[in-house]
Amino acid sequence: MKCYELAPTLFSWQKHEGQINLELVRVSLSDAKKPKNGLLLSGSGREGWRLTSRGIAWMAVTGHALLASQLTHPERGQSKAGSIDAVRRQRERTRLLASAGWQEWTVAGKLDQRAAREVFRVDEYTTEKMLEIKVTRTSAMFERDEQLSGFVLAAGRLLLGEKARGQ
Repeated sequence: MKCYELAPTLFSWQKHEGQINLELVRVSLSDAKKPKNGLLLSGSGREGWRLTSRGIAWMAVTGHALLASQLTHPERGQSKAGSIDAVRRQRERTRLLASAGWQEWTVAGKLDQRAAREVFRVDEYTTEKMLEIKVTRTSAMFERDEQLSGFVLAAGRLLLGEKARGQ
């Protein structure tokens, strides 16, 4: 109920926007419990969900901004009326703000290789050309975003420097 109360457009059915999609809530809560997503929650549907200390820190740094962005954006059905680029940019922005790399950047002011790779969704098999394309595209997407531009540029420099050194 609280998930729906905080972000109704994220946790409702598309065809029945006034009704909670319990499967979306369950999957989202379960995902927040996984190590790859930062171990933000503990518990279960049966015993109840609790924020971990990492979850509390994430909420302080990222969660409130993420919720505010959800509250100020159009309903799910209306977002389709926007351009494809606007929808893609908002989806990417939400993904980046929810990433472990963003939390690391805002707390410590630095970024590691793993987090930088997550920003651009690359792995050790990504070619240098594809890496340059992804870095350029994402950097251009957020160059005027005061909140994310420095983060994206730092991640790009880190990875492009890594490829130049042959790592």
